[in-house]
Amino acid sequence: MSARAQCRTNPGQWQTVGEYRATTTATATARNVRAAYVNPRIPQRSAYTPAGAFEARTARTEFGTRVEARYVSDRNAAWADAVAALTTTHNTSTGEPT
Repeated sequence: MSARAQCRTNPGQWQTVGEYRATTTATATARNVRAAYVNPRIPQRSAYTPAGAFEARTARTEFGTRVEARYVSDRNAAWADAVAALTTTHNTSTGEPT
């Protein structure tokens, strides 16, 4: 089972994403999990969407740096809806979205 699936199955519990020899790689991986980063050169969706639904942390180990993640919910969904509502243009005479 993937780390993402384990996180969603066990919300709030830290799951190991992977262990990396380079701290910089682990730090970048944790940042990508938190932000649900998608590489523009690879046309596929991040496994950790939506952004903010997962927390990530790093921990030094004997062999490198471990990345752990946990699912904290789609708590940003309300913000996304609010931003969408603010950025949607409306017809000034009818109030309907255009």
